Amino acid sequence: MKCYLTNPIVFLLLAMLLGCNQSPMPSKSHSSNGQLAMSEPKEVKVEQLNEAGLAIIRVRENGDYKEGVVDANGSEVLQLSSKLLVQDLSGSLALVVTGNKFLFVPLDSGYVSQQDLDSVNGFQYALPFQCGLAMVSVNDSRFYLDEKFENPFGTTFQFAESFHNDRALVRADGPYQIINTKGETVAELNYDQVNPQTPWCWQVTDIENGKYLSGFVGLNGELLTEMIYEGPVYYQEDVQRIRVTVNDKHGFLDEQARTVIPTIYEYAEIFDRGIAKVQLDGRTFFIDPNGKEVPE
Repeated sequence: MKCYLTNPIVFLLLAMLLGCNQSPMPSKSHSSNGQLAMSEPKEVKVEQLNEAGLAIIRVRENGDYKEGVVDANGSEVLQLSSKLLVQDLSGSLALVVTGNKFLFVPLDSGYVSQQDLDSVNGFQYALPFQCGLAMVSVNDSRFYLDEKFENPFGTTFQFAESFHNDRALVRADGPYQIINTKGETVAELNYDQVNPQTPWCWQVTDIENGKYLSGFVGLNGELLTEMIYEGPVYYQEDVQRIRVTVNDKHGFLDEQARTVIPTIYEYAEIFDRGIAKVQLDGRTFFIDPNGKEVPE
């Protein structure tokens, strides 16, 4: 995939927005030299400067919304644009969405304009770098890029996820596989369905006579639980809990599929602001992520 490196802007998509600490900034507008000049008051939100001294800036004025990147002096290094969403900023690398393409833009070589972004192609889909590798997609084929923006494995997949804990779930023509950061197969998962769940486990499902029963496997493919869970499971990253069901009773596991709250509740909602509504023996109340009853 070296053809993507012929332009100084390299391409990358990512799936989820970075949470940010935002602070007000004096309202400014872009001038021809890439500086932000003072203008009429407007709503301006700026993330904290990162380790490279850069920050995402978001500006809203008269119904117009723009995003870009500024340095510690308030100078634009990536032009504020209504066509741009800055989804991540890691060091001097910005991951942006513009139009129907997704780009990974180096910001250590000078000012980058929207026109620069418009002039290059991008990936159909991608995820940010994790464990030194980024998952990207071109023409519905998925593959990984290393930090030199080369495909270190020399192969493509029908399905591939972002790496975590030096493992990723992939599928080519056969069963799902867990691979390591060298592209080596750690385990084959011979189940009817496999779904990503937490950074520490995957949900695996077998279907027999129309009945779906699930369990969880660990980073090396080892079965962490029995295949006893019915229907969909739901993982909440904010509380690090997986809601599961057995015999129409609900409970919660932790990120490594260990039981934290037994499957005893007739009804259980997901956690909202750290508490979940449950029903036990006809009584409705609230619990915390450890199963302790708490006031509403």
